[in-house]
Amino acid sequence: MAVSTINNLRFRKLNKADQNLTILFEAAYGMDNWLESMRRPGGYSGPVVHWWDDSLIYQGPGLDWRYEGIIIGYLNLWMATNDIRWLQKAQRAGDDLINGQLPSGNFRNSRFELNPGTGGTPHEAACDLGLLRLAGTLRDFGDASWQVYKNAARWNLEDFHLKWLWSQYDQLFFDNPNNPSFVPNKAATLIEALFEMSRICKDESWVLIYALPTLEAIIEHQVRGGILDGAIFQNSIADKKIEKFFPFYIARCVPALIQGYEWTKDSRFAEAAYQAGKFLLRWRYEDGSFPQVIYSDRRISRYPQWVAGLGDIMHALDSLSPLGVNYERQLTLDFLLAGRKSDGGIRTANGFGNVTPFGGQEDFRDDLSVCGWADKAFRYLTGLIISSPSKA
Repeated sequence: MAVSTINNLRFRKLNKADQNLTILFEAAYGMDNWLESMRRPGGYSGPVVHWWDDSLIYQGPGLDWRYEGIIIGYLNLWMATNDIRWLQKAQRAGDDLINGQLPSGNFRNSRFELNPGTGGTPHEAACDLGLLRLAGTLRDFGDASWQVYKNAARWNLEDFHLKWLWSQYDQLFFDNPNNPSFVPNKAATLIEALFEMSRICKDESWVLIYALPTLEAIIEHQVRGGILDGAIFQNSIADKKIEKFFPFYIARCVPALIQGYEWTKDSRFAEAAYQAGKFLLRWRYEDGSFPQVIYSDRRISRYPQWVAGLGDIMHALDSLSPLGVNYERQLTLDFLLAGRKSDGGIRTANGFGNVTPFGGQEDFRDDLSVCGWADKAFRYLTGLIISSPSKA
């Protein structure tokens, strides 16, 4: 059905909505082809480039946040087309995580740019979120294997996150068991997994004991008033908040805040999400891109500007529509789609060379397709297919 959908669109007179849907299908299928080329025994592989660090020596499979977008992206295609192969690919990705889970409950090579290693945050929580979305879909489909994926996520949540990162005294999750650092965006990914676990297990304790108190900590890290109104501090160490504000990471906080509002109807969560979205839009450039970092003294590091990662920013902004945040989506969508490559991959960024000591150099990292960035575009673009009025 999926292939016939796009073929039917090609051979009829297309209106604007159909043209957009054709582009989305072509982008999604191209990314699927590229993802297939990145598979190795054990999962999706390849180099990693990042603002923080690069992993260019280890290029084997990484069981990290790439699985959030890969699994959900394939589930989106399954829902959009009813083509069983997409569900099978989502399940295959879930099996990578099952087969790579260690006796500790951790996932092998879960540290993304710091691979190889285990205990990556927010990476293992993102794997849990993907597993739980898969479990819910399989359960609804009548596939008894759903519990295997749910149990793997539960094992990781209980034996890693709750056992080592939860602080009963501070009522939040630290980023490291040996360091009292709180990172809102990483905690937000974990909160999404906790909400998902609560729903699938019909057990409110995951939310009441852990997710909601941690959401309170995220709200406490939000700026109120001034030019940075709505921004969320990158992290805090003990009582000191680090005055760096990354639009990408602020966007990663929004879905958890919205889920907090939907669960509790506490308007503080909705207001925090709303103000975060308004902050993002105030700092968006005319070409639809975003800066990398904004500092408290108003200095800006514009580069590298994420391309594939824009999927997560638009995912956050789109989710704010019911709260009254509306924006010109096409501007940023065009910026993302301009990063498509002939092999189906998508470039990671623009401007890595601008942050070198010499500045303005061409840098191969910009044009590199990376599974853990491309998955964000994959999830977002496939989600747009579901919501397209011309899907059928």
